[in-house]
Amino acid sequence: MAWGVALALAALAAGVRAESRPRYGRAVVGSALGEPGSLDPVAARSVAETTVVGLVFDTLYRFGPDGRIAPHLATAMPEIVDGKARVVIRPGVHFHNGAALGAADVAASLARAKASASAGWLLAAVDDVAVDGDAVVLGTTRKDLAAILAAPATAITPKGAAPRAGQPIGSGPFRVARVARDRLELEAYAEHHGGRPYLDRVTLRWFTSADGEARLYETGGADWSVHGATVFASGAPKHPTVQLDGPATILVYLGFGKAHAAITDNRDFRIALDAAIARGGLDGIGAGERTVPTRDPVPAELGGPELTDAQTGAQLADAQAALAAAAAAVPALAPAAIGKTTLEILVDASRPDDREVAERVVNALDKLGLAATIAAVAAPELARRVEAGTCDLYVGQLAATVTTPALLFAAAYAAGGERAVADKLAAGGTIDPTRVRAAFGKRLPIVPLLDRGVRLHVRKDLRGAWFDAGARLAIADLFRWDR
Repeated sequence: MAWGVALALAALAAGVRAESRPRYGRAVVGSALGEPGSLDPVAARSVAETTVVGLVFDTLYRFGPDGRIAPHLATAMPEIVDGKARVVIRPGVHFHNGAALGAADVAASLARAKASASAGWLLAAVDDVAVDGDAVVLGTTRKDLAAILAAPATAITPKGAAPRAGQPIGSGPFRVARVARDRLELEAYAEHHGGRPYLDRVTLRWFTSADGEARLYETGGADWSVHGATVFASGAPKHPTVQLDGPATILVYLGFGKAHAAITDNRDFRIALDAAIARGGLDGIGAGERTVPTRDPVPAELGGPELTDAQTGAQLADAQAALAAAAAAVPALAPAAIGKTTLEILVDASRPDDREVAERVVNALDKLGLAATIAAVAAPELARRVEAGTCDLYVGQLAATVTTPALLFAAAYAAGGERAVADKLAAGGTIDPTRVRAAFGKRLPIVPLLDRGVRLHVRKDLRGAWFDAGARLAIADLFRWDR
């Protein structure tokens, strides 16, 4: 696994802790990388969603700052004997409503995740889930089971039920105090089994303007920024600032809906669009953080291939050839009719950078002879329309919650609605990357566009910051430093 960035940040954080005197208390305000479209663990895909799920809910295992996996709700690593993995559940854990968390809750939560359309592929290698006293028993021989059970989608809810919208109940270090139009307010859960967070209250904000959150940070209204330290000419934040860079493991991709299914479901059309997109300028998206143009679901930092300069440009000859093949099967793409269709591209209004990405797609469609419009909608509305298929195209975000090539390819297929392929990849263990990559390029369940990281500007007196491999900020570890 490529944990180099996480390790470097963890070392920095550890060094800071050594010279500090952590204090319990304080409220902080910081930026999320967009609005969570859902607070349900099984639906978590974006960085905002996986971050909040990790604060409100617990998983059986988790990765630490050193990149190593350790038991969390489990008392030890899984014991696998004769095709069965036994996981003993930590005693004395309670949900935010005071109810005890036990093996029945764990089994029900994993069963719901396995049955879900969005996250079931994660547990494709698990044949069954049963309760055995204070443990759950899973039918599997996967040696990387603990890593799979650290994914946010496998977080535990009371009786395995879907959380209530706006009022999710978990057992994590924070509980939801309030959900508003542009923010989420969290309060510390003092009885958390892993220890009470240092901070009393965390408010996560999101913005619909490109400079809104950087402006808030610069003028002293926030404790960290993920879109730049300054927005004014010759400006500077009103408090000392340090900068941390997370791994470029957030996949920004183009997804497909069903509004014009004859066009968007056609594989040759997808290949034509993929080839027509000029990815070279995508490395300028954002506010200086690392962005890596890609055509692969596996980030370069996790072992994926990096594009050559030639591969970042539009491949117009290939695009036209694929479009001609598509036109033979789709009358709307024939030369006499193609200009009559206008496609709609949905973007998350709380991720303004995604509009810049969508504009590149509009340019690519124009080269193919198709018109397109961009519609910015709230994250929950985007999630609803994507699930229902009531769109043509959308710009999506997929945080790396798993790190092996097979599982990363599976995540991409699942995001594209191809559950059977995702299950096969997730259940099969090791893969031949060359063959899987070639098959992916012919099917294109989604079109990968770029991998991006997070550049965090944080107040110097707020310590303990580090990123995991999925570019999630460890908010539960933050504390205010007092001299």
